[in-house]
Amino acid sequence: MSSVVKHPPQEFRQYRRLVNWTILSVIALGSLYLLLSVSVSLYRRRHAIPAGDQVSAVVSNAEMASCFGELRDVSVALRKYLERSHHLLADDDADELQRWADEGAVWRAQWRGLGQRCRFVSGTRPAAARKQMDAMAAAHEELGNIQITYTEALKRFAKDLVPRLGRLDRSLTKIGEAIGTSGSPLGDKE
Repeated sequence: MSSVVKHPPQEFRQYRRLVNWTILSVIALGSLYLLLSVSVSLYRRRHAIPAGDQVSAVVSNAEMASCFGELRDVSVALRKYLERSHHLLADDDADELQRWADEGAVWRAQWRGLGQRCRFVSGTRPAAARKQMDAMAAAHEELGNIQITYTEALKRFAKDLVPRLGRLDRSLTKIGEAIGTSGSPLGDKE
């Protein structure tokens, strides 16, 4: 004999309603936090936040060291960004191309922010330590020129040589199939 105790249906209704509203509130707040976090991250990636205030007219050793450190960081970031371009040449992945373009936009924003903060882009450089600041401004400008030149060369390569490489790969695949050799000219990628 099973004795099932039946409670009146209204006994736990208030508690269930409270638990349901609590769970719904937590889910809504979590979702809102997630959306806000993603939005802020995307905004910050597109719009670099300067590392500090613009250097003063009489640049201090600490400001000069800060500008130099940022210049080194931007230089390293450019090198890494350009090294990742070889992934673009390996295949025609639109997501990889977009990711690389986004990284380029982030780098350019950091580069511009550094130029403004350290007065590399304006003609007015601090009088003190002008020689060092001029040298850093020249390095800053060279970084921008390298990025532009590399990107233009990569676009030319993609426009002119990638289609030829694709045709060559298809031709080699056909030749391999004709002589009974399996495998792609790209190795294990396919």
